[in-house]
Amino acid sequence: MHDSYQLAEKLSTRLDEMGKDLGSMIEEINDASSSLNKTAKPDDPLSQVVRVLNGHLTQLQQIDQGAATLQLKVAAAQKAGQGMGSTNGLNGPSSDAADSFYRSFMGRSR
Repeated sequence: MHDSYQLAEKLSTRLDEMGKDLGSMIEEINDASSSLNKTAKPDDPLSQVVRVLNGHLTQLQQIDQGAATLQLKVAAAQKAGQGMGSTNGLNGPSSDAADSFYRSFMGRSR
């Protein structure tokens, strides 16, 4: 159970960091986009770049929403894990599965 809890904490921390990074990027893109939209012409190459970046921003916002949803699920799993005793079987194969998921998610092996 201890390993699963540590895994959930690491995932939660990483999701927090990613959410903050995405939030900062979104704010910067919004600021740049609003100032460019005020001065740009529709056929201007810079306007075309802004439209593409706005499309990317939309995708990043969807990713951010998905990350927030996942973070809520991780927090719920942490809470549920704290309420369980050590006889729940989490020290067996499911712990290995969670650890394997974490390693593949982070893109590295131990």
